[in-house]
Amino acid sequence: MTEKKMAALLFLGVFAAEFAVGFYYSYVLGYMHSDAMSRVANAYYVLFSRDPHLAAIGFIWPPLPSMVELAFLVFSPLIPSLASAGVAGVLMSSLFAAATSSYLFYAGCRFGLGKGPSLAFSLLYAFNPLIFYFGFTGLSDAPFNFFLIYMIIQFLFWLDNDEPGHLIKAGFSMAMAFWTRYEAVPLGVAVAAGSVVAILFMRSYSQLQGGIRYRFRVIEGTWCILLAPAVYSGLMWIGFNYIIMDNSLYFLNSEYSNLAQASPLSEDQRFAELFANPLKSLSLVVQKTSYFSIPFLLVCLIRLMEKRLFRWDMLILILLFASIPALQWLMLLKGASFAWFRYFMYVLPLTVAWIPYEISKTKYKKTMVSIAMAAMVMSAGVLGYAISDPEIAPDEHTTLTLGLYYETQKQEKQIAKDLDKHYPDKTIMMDSASAYTIIVNTKYPKRFLITSDRTFRKSMSEPWRHGVDYILLPKPSPGAPRSTINSVYPNLFQHGADWAQLVQEYANGNWRLYKIIEPESSRNRGGNT
Repeated sequence: MTEKKMAALLFLGVFAAEFAVGFYYSYVLGYMHSDAMSRVANAYYVLFSRDPHLAAIGFIWPPLPSMVELAFLVFSPLIPSLASAGVAGVLMSSLFAAATSSYLFYAGCRFGLGKGPSLAFSLLYAFNPLIFYFGFTGLSDAPFNFFLIYMIIQFLFWLDNDEPGHLIKAGFSMAMAFWTRYEAVPLGVAVAAGSVVAILFMRSYSQLQGGIRYRFRVIEGTWCILLAPAVYSGLMWIGFNYIIMDNSLYFLNSEYSNLAQASPLSEDQRFAELFANPLKSLSLVVQKTSYFSIPFLLVCLIRLMEKRLFRWDMLILILLFASIPALQWLMLLKGASFAWFRYFMYVLPLTVAWIPYEISKTKYKKTMVSIAMAAMVMSAGVLGYAISDPEIAPDEHTTLTLGLYYETQKQEKQIAKDLDKHYPDKTIMMDSASAYTIIVNTKYPKRFLITSDRTFRKSMSEPWRHGVDYILLPKPSPGAPRSTINSVYPNLFQHGADWAQLVQEYANGNWRLYKIIEPESSRNRGGNT
């Protein structure tokens, strides 16, 4: 069988497995990870909200996963579960997981591993329990892993043969990684630093061409090719934030940003100790990263056995490996990270992308291929154990065992049904940062006035003047997404207001629906004028 046919069958097989499990969780069981559902909702607002426009996709998370989901959500009027159950997100992550396995197979063949070992290597990666988890949950990690692996492999092709075409592909992949997750920034810096190491110490450019000055000109040209797409993407993102949100760093410091959402962590004694102690936070980073480090240790073992440990390309691997954990350490020191287990997992796909290159440099390929397979099996065992332990991986464990958030999503879907039944023609204001599950499960999305609507903030100041009939509020709590309405009216949920009358409680008091009435002061002002 040809390589192309094997790659195609591998793609179809991985996609079918990922989508089957994802469909079972999201549609049959009715649960989807909250982050994944939120990204589906962001895409949904673009097409079906009261004020449909592209900027409704949001300016906190990089938009590429939601942009991909847009293509599926076009069909949600015919297949409502694409939105209501988040199946569009499952399709997105399953496709990227399948594409990753196929590309790893291609890279293995390109580096001379052979079709059989390359196929086995790709399957061991694709069906690693944690990697497989990201493929069926609709999270942004699956597309990010694809762009990360593609970028690293193209960079290694360039390292191997110095062809600039590989740099162009690596550069655009870096940009796509940025449009997927912000972890692309430290990784991009590490790739740029790695190119400097390669040019200064690994290339054999003639001294007659200008020596060290010539090499710095080569670095300049290399960076222009490699970094231009990502730098331009970053400037575009800042520009969009400035033009549309009037704050160039809205994604970084707004009320919906990661920094704002993580602010309650400082009141948690465990996190407060981490934030105040650099050594303790570094120890946590090292501990969590170690679960994903077996392939990296394999590379170190191979190099130690062949006396190649102290070579310049090993320094490049270390720079790449340390980049994203270093970001997490800095975020912990800033009090801006929840330190979820999955935030540290990117060292695994990064090192997996490196292994075919590494094996191509060894003297004993068959032996090293066997060691690589053993390392992948060990990694699968370690990570399979980790995600089964709520102390190690609470977020992943909650998803797999249908924990607390499963009941929350059931309640929010029921709220959507109740609103459809009793208030089908009423304008209801709600904050989409907390109400996204309700929004994608309603039959009448255009009667909701939500955060992405251009009249939202103006209407929030005096809702009785802007045709708002009701406001739906979540109960304020440190662990819940912050609601702008609760921030502007901190006592509204608990005590109501002279312009808001409580009419309904939902989900054991976790949501309240208030009817908007014109306050006496406003009526008096209207009569005087």
